[in-house]
Amino acid sequence: MKTVLYARSSIKSQEHSIDMQKALALEKVKAKGILFDDLYLDEAVSARKTEIRARPELNRLVQDIENGLVSTIYVYKRDRLARNVVQSMELFELLRSKQVTVVFTADNEIPIQYSPAGEFFELIIAGFNQREANQIVQRIKETKYTMTKQGKHAQGRIAYGYFVDKDKLYHVQPDQAEIIRKLYDAIIDTKCASFSDFVRDMQQYTWFPVKWDYNRIQSLIGNMIYKGIRKIEEFGEYVEIENENLIIVDEITWDKAQERMNSLKQTRTRNHNRVPMMLDGLLFCSKCGNAMFGKEITDISTRTFYTCKKHNYLRLAPDLLEEALLEECAKFITLQFQTYFSEVYKITHSDLITFYEQSITESREAIQFYKQKLYEDTSIWMQNPTPDLQEALLHLHNSIRLEELLQENYPKKLAELQEKYLLMEQLQQSVDLLSEVLSYDTSQREAFIRDIVHYIGLDAPSLSIQFRDPFNGKAVVVHVAVS
Repeated sequence: MKTVLYARSSIKSQEHSIDMQKALALEKVKAKGILFDDLYLDEAVSARKTEIRARPELNRLVQDIENGLVSTIYVYKRDRLARNVVQSMELFELLRSKQVTVVFTADNEIPIQYSPAGEFFELIIAGFNQREANQIVQRIKETKYTMTKQGKHAQGRIAYGYFVDKDKLYHVQPDQAEIIRKLYDAIIDTKCASFSDFVRDMQQYTWFPVKWDYNRIQSLIGNMIYKGIRKIEEFGEYVEIENENLIIVDEITWDKAQERMNSLKQTRTRNHNRVPMMLDGLLFCSKCGNAMFGKEITDISTRTFYTCKKHNYLRLAPDLLEEALLEECAKFITLQFQTYFSEVYKITHSDLITFYEQSITESREAIQFYKQKLYEDTSIWMQNPTPDLQEALLHLHNSIRLEELLQENYPKKLAELQEKYLLMEQLQQSVDLLSEVLSYDTSQREAFIRDIVHYIGLDAPSLSIQFRDPFNGKAVVVHVAVS
């Protein structure tokens, strides 16, 4: 059974940071002469609007509790676990059913009691925490609204085409603004038949940012900020705030761009025998570069194929293509894991390793401090042996002994992590995801493919797959024969 720490922060710069929560918990466990077996750290995750299962580390903790692996949890306050009544009571029922001991590291947090009165008390506290969270959100909204009216940047990403000065005031960025104007002129004057064609046409220009894709361009053209209007929520309703200093394109140009963009997007859906497919937006014809989409074709029977508009002879059945692609994806991920096993292990265990390494250093420093203090106070006691000083000497002696015990145990914990690493290293060469991936349902298969595939080029019977490399940041291209 494990003794663990759970910590959460809503934003990276939050006052009650992950590091602060870890430091407080470390003080508590060191006083008891014990160590953490695992750390569950959710950084930049909201407890108010994020479900338990959607918070990765809390979800992992819940699963470990359900499996009977956790005996004691150290956590700063209740609101680190949940900030609404439903989630709070769901966690309370789980903790009570498994009789998990919860230790709060905040001095003013009242302990959990697994009793009818304790359940009622938890319900009241959960209500207060939810109300407090809602009040915080309301204050943030009011602040954002006020700052927006003043022409300031409240939070989030700064819109392309602008910069923010030290007083958080928006200003037009000339070079980027010129690109926005070119984009608006281009959409108004384009001869393309669809918005997808327009996006590909833009990518040939040297001034066009290479990272802009279909969704990014659509968002930029539709952003009202470029005609001097910022849209923000005010007390539950969206309002538009005008600011002439933000204008990059005039209102007539903005309206023409919207009309042209909408007409191009409507053109995209006029082909009635087009069928949504798993690889839409990923699969392209290698001969002409156009996107390939699913299409129902009727001859003896009605069947679905991936087809190219310009090269009708390029047809490929989805089951054949998708099975071959899944197999290559599974091979790629397996190879990535085997090749970069050390990096993967470091990512998943670095917090715990760093925690123990830092603790060893801090414990050594504490021993030196206590010993020096013991020597100094002993000299004073020999001259004036008071009961209070004698008690302080005993406390210093016990503190030194405790730190020495921790010095013995910290390396053992690090050794356990090393043993786990060696065991996983032995097993990693036998990892094969193919059977697991082929058992996925349709939605799981699509999510898996889109996570790791950047581009697929088809030039039958050859398939060129461009994977996203999570470690080197470079595309990995694999060529496959599909029959």
